[in-house]
Amino acid sequence: MRFGSRWALGGFSLINESNAEFSNALLDFNREAVLYCQGISDAVARDYATDYARMIQNRAKGVEASLPRIPTGLFEPNRNLIRATLERMSEKYFPAKMKPRS
Repeated sequence: MRFGSRWALGGFSLINESNAEFSNALLDFNREAVLYCQGISDAVARDYATDYARMIQNRAKGVEASLPRIPTGLFEPNRNLIRATLERMSEKYFPAKMKPRS
């Protein structure tokens, strides 16, 4: 029987702790990314940012994800700013050593 991340027999589950840590990182990244995306006034750029954030979440989960399609009307400076901002955000929440466990 399990209670939180501790087993009833007194052992400690590193897998459960790691899963909880990763789930919290996903939630925190999503929270910050949503605020960032909502703050973008241009609808085309906002949609791209939302798709890019979703791609980062999938990549963090270990799901193979390709870059979102670049929409017509989204110019390179805006696209680069969106990507750089979301990538920096992802590095804060998903350090290279943090990976989801099954």
